[in-house]
Amino acid sequence: MPSYLLPTRISKRLSDRLANPYASITLPRPVLQIRAQRLTKAQLRDLLISNPHDATQWIKAAAEADIIPAQIVWGQLLLDGTRVARDPAAAFVWFERAARSGDLDGQNMVGRCYEQGWGVEPNPKLATIFFEAAARAGHVWGQVNLAQMLMRGGNPEDRPRSFELFRAAAEGGTSKANLKAMNSLARFLEEGWAVPADPRGAFYWYSRAAGLGDHWAQYNLATILHAGGDLAGADVWLERAVSGGDDGFRRRIAPLLLARGELALRRHGLEALRRIAASGSPADVHAYASAVRETAAASSDIDRAKRRSKQPEGHGRADSRRRLPASISACLVGYLAGRIEAISRRITKPSNATSSSSVGAL
Repeated sequence: MPSYLLPTRISKRLSDRLANPYASITLPRPVLQIRAQRLTKAQLRDLLISNPHDATQWIKAAAEADIIPAQIVWGQLLLDGTRVARDPAAAFVWFERAARSGDLDGQNMVGRCYEQGWGVEPNPKLATIFFEAAARAGHVWGQVNLAQMLMRGGNPEDRPRSFELFRAAAEGGTSKANLKAMNSLARFLEEGWAVPADPRGAFYWYSRAAGLGDHWAQYNLATILHAGGDLAGADVWLERAVSGGDDGFRRRIAPLLLARGELALRRHGLEALRRIAASGSPADVHAYASAVRETAAASSDIDRAKRRSKQPEGHGRADSRRRLPASISACLVGYLAGRIEAISRRITKPSNATSSSSVGAL
């Protein structure tokens, strides 16, 4: 029977259902509970951890039912490809949908999509607009991302605004975004950007962020301690940074540490590469082997230079006896590097059984 021939009350219910197929009467019970309990984004993420398969479907249905926290979480799953096929374009649609409802996370994530080109063409101007909207409402990531956009613009006149944004975010809490702001604020104070250089202030903010687990702050604090002669303190913070950071962080600090002349710093650079190489990537294994060889050669050169500067003439035999352990150590390290490189070459050697279509597959 056509809806226009039904009684008015029934007809309206049917038309409402056709207009919104995700109305309450059609939603699964878990989705109704998500709505009734007003679960936050953090609670939805906890739900994903406790029940990944079912929660993924519930969150998708909740997003389609215009439950804004679910739209953000579902968009993030699509963006990362977590438990679903990666689809940045679809993720952008969900972030934009949440942003239109006034959600600050949605505004920030739309800005990130325009900044990084996730699902849309990169557009720095639009990214800045969305970051600005989130930042003005006090959104910490919006403040941090806007400050970084202004810094990347390269206009010195924007530095005071960036400084104020980082300071506001740094003083606002202890979340990951707050820690990132603390590290950036410390850098401003260290370099004297927008304000007079303030070494004590920089040390305070680096120390605060490092103590709360920010790996870049740990690295930066270590470099300050090392420059000030506190080698033991620097060693502690570098060890924490290298062991606690992810491979992306390690890839960035390894060349910085290996470029230094001090073997203590190079050791941490080697450790960063060793942890990266543990994944088994032939390129990473090869990079680690090369770094081991170069560090061994540098260590041997430094040892010889020190012995020459300390020993008077006529002590060649005693010098040879003292040189032996260092030589053995260098040989062992060189042997290790050679073995690692040999393994790397065997891994990278093409196999006749490998089809061309599978080369480079993830």
